[in-house]
Amino acid sequence: MGYHHTLRYLAGAGRSSVIAFAAVFCLYAQSPLILRFIPGRYREDNFHLIDLYNPHSFPLSLYHWLIVTREYSIWIRDSLILYPGQRLRIAKKEGDVRLEKHPDFLIRLPDWSYAGAYAALLDAEGRLRKGLYLAPSPQVLFLPDSGYNITKEGKRIPFYLPAESAAGWEYVAWQPDPITGVVYIQQSWHYTVADARREALLYAPVRFSSINAFCEGKIIHIVWEMEVRNTPATYRLERQRGGGWEVVRSFSAVGAPAKQSRGEYYDEGSAGVVRYRLVYDKPPLRLESAPVEVRCASPISPLQIQARPGYLRIRVAQSQPVRIRLLDERFTERLRLYDGWLNGGVENVFMWDTTRVAQGRWIIVATPRRRYWAKVCAW
Repeated sequence: MGYHHTLRYLAGAGRSSVIAFAAVFCLYAQSPLILRFIPGRYREDNFHLIDLYNPHSFPLSLYHWLIVTREYSIWIRDSLILYPGQRLRIAKKEGDVRLEKHPDFLIRLPDWSYAGAYAALLDAEGRLRKGLYLAPSPQVLFLPDSGYNITKEGKRIPFYLPAESAAGWEYVAWQPDPITGVVYIQQSWHYTVADARREALLYAPVRFSSINAFCEGKIIHIVWEMEVRNTPATYRLERQRGGGWEVVRSFSAVGAPAKQSRGEYYDEGSAGVVRYRLVYDKPPLRLESAPVEVRCASPISPLQIQARPGYLRIRVAQSQPVRIRLLDERFTERLRLYDGWLNGGVENVFMWDTTRVAQGRWIIVATPRRRYWAKVCAW
């Protein structure tokens, strides 16, 4: 059900529904944002696309809306709903709405007597809700436009686009070029290109240089380098274990702009291949690092470790220097248990007060050659 049906219902509900009617009317007056517009030449190339985005905390219905450009019109017959934070791509061949496969898509014969391009969203009542007009500078006035869409069943749906002085229009200076367009980033418009990765490399506040992963017994150590171009910026580490990608943890990029920064994370290992990647995803930009994969084997450890809450027992064949630390579930150091020599051939026992350090999850034993991990298991 579209919002217009709800409005009609509330209109006949009497004075007691005035507050509810006003609330729904406010929702109805909202519109998705146009995040990205690359005009292209629909009949000559595949560059054309329009990205919509719902920035609100409530869903937006596009039921029976019209999307109109100089080259085509498309009628949304289905109950298409944009949920909060959701993006919608309208493109010729690849996208959420594929123009060449849509039943209510109609090619127009554009008037190229004046330069510029536009994308307009009209609601079910034919009102202009959002419009983006691209034209060279100095600004070329937008002349009113009109036409009609013909549905699959042959129904004619007329539309009218008012001049640029009408509410809803936004003008951006742009030099006509089929492979370029504009993108809305941090409350302002920027020039962009048809390649989404190139766009992200140009404008994303972080740029991932490298990511590596190393298996250290039962733990996977992930390290990466990146260029911090602007702060604050939040990115995330994702993991794949046979299925889809899952978020491991989010990080905040810190450091001076145009400087290299290093990050690391310890993850619990598992059988089989595990893949990791870094992702920056804030509409309209998305940037992914190249994935890295690692496989953890199960070697026979020369150290025998038994760890319980408040109690650690280690047996080693030969005497050697070690550093022993207690980490919590986020791999943050909670206590340094020991820094010295372990006696070979005997049991070395260490204890700590769990009432003072209760968040112990991992024991890490660092020898001169490598590190050994053990999970602190309950009694």
